[in-house]
Amino acid sequence: MDKNVLHLKNGEEATVVRFADHGMACKLLTIGIIPDSRIKMIRKAPFGGAYCLKLGNTFVAVRADEARSIIIK
Repeated sequence: MDKNVLHLKNGEEATVVRFADHGMACKLLTIGIIPDSRIKMIRKAPFGGAYCLKLGNTFVAVRADEARSIIIK
């Protein structure tokens, strides 16, 4: 089973492998989430809100459906 960003705990890092939802891939690529990049979970908002991720020196917020489509290793 593939792991996605929702499996990360606060402070954990992983490498982006691919995107499960190709329709979402364009948006994720636009905000800088690209395959083979390192991604770190900074914070999960309560009650299914946004997820704060760190990519290098950049922070981005993604919704649960976007985070679910980011496959990691």
